Amino acid sequence: MDKLRTRPSTSRTWLKWPLITITAVAALWLLTGQATTQISKEKLWLASVTQGDLSLQASGFGVLQSKAQRFLTAPFSAVVEEIRLKPGALVNSNSVIVRLSNPEIDQNVTTAQMAVNAQKAVIAEFQLNFEKEQLSVQQDIQEVTLDLNVAKTRLNAEKNLAKDGVVSSLDLLNSEANVAKLEARLSHLRKRDKKGQALFEQKHQIESQKLEEKQSLLSLALNQQARLNVTAGIDGVLQALPIELGQSLSIGSQIALVGNTDSLIALIKVPQQELQNLAIGHSAMVDTRGGSAHANVVRIDPVVQDGHVEVELELTGDLPSNARPALNVSAVIELGRVANVLTLPVPVNAKANSRIPLYKLSDDQHSAELVWVELGKKSGQRIEVLNGAVRGDEFILSDIGNQYQQTNIELK
Repeated sequence: MDKLRTRPSTSRTWLKWPLITITAVAALWLLTGQATTQISKEKLWLASVTQGDLSLQASGFGVLQSKAQRFLTAPFSAVVEEIRLKPGALVNSNSVIVRLSNPEIDQNVTTAQMAVNAQKAVIAEFQLNFEKEQLSVQQDIQEVTLDLNVAKTRLNAEKNLAKDGVVSSLDLLNSEANVAKLEARLSHLRKRDKKGQALFEQKHQIESQKLEEKQSLLSLALNQQARLNVTAGIDGVLQALPIELGQSLSIGSQIALVGNTDSLIALIKVPQQELQNLAIGHSAMVDTRGGSAHANVVRIDPVVQDGHVEVELELTGDLPSNARPALNVSAVIELGRVANVLTLPVPVNAKANSRIPLYKLSDDQHSAELVWVELGKKSGQRIEVLNGAVRGDEFILSDIGNQYQQTNIELK
């Protein structure tokens, strides 16, 4: 039996044609790459390649810091008794920032003062006794001197009378012996007086040394007590005070940070890729939002953190009125100059020393062609063009999304 032949459905054949057409168009687009999209020029950022000198700069943000700082710590274990100044206050070297208390130090002062007073009393008593003894010795010397003068007068008279036989030889010998006795006693008293003075001076020196030792201990105790009044030590501004009233502090605990306001530095975080050819001595300009100040690079931190390098700038000349430690600032560092080069404003997402695709406008500015441009050094808002463009070429610098898949676009 012959099988019944059926004709293919015309409807199914008709449905295949759209699929074939779409596939062919897509293949043609992939092969030619000439599909175009219309974009309004008013929405685009356009700029031309120019030629001239490029001033190389690096910019960053940071804070001002005192070149001279004083870190104040607790000299002893103590309790915060009084806080007189708060962060931001202007201070001089004698300004009392915080008063501390320590009962042991106060007791040491009292004990040392009592020891000094006791030693002074010992010296006073010793000196009084010496003066009394001196008065007694001087009185004895006066009496013996007077008796000696009388004895000598009598001896002289008896000598004259002895020649006439009025006074016997025995009486004359007694008078002579009496004079000799008085002279010996007077000599002894004078030696005693001299020796007493020498002994007094030695004793006084010993007791005075004891007094000096006790006074030194008192001065040390008073100095420790005075250090409980924490002073700034330098003229400047109080930058930090991480303590509270009534807080107990141990030796070495941080009390305050004081910074000088006359000499400031800026610590600036600069992107690592912008630091080409940076060297000590390069000039910079620091913006304090209240004015600008000239500065010089004095240190470049060798450590890179989060893609940034810390650069230390020393501010020179007159400072803006709002310049103070801990102030947020920005800075621009001069890195040199490249003469007679092609430059463009920095395209969106462009980096130095890279090769990127950019759309170059046609002469009639009705279309743009995708070209590859090689970029060089970047400085501020401009970047060097090494290859892929000539002077006067105009490019689209804004981000136009996924249009880079097309080699040409139309502009309207």
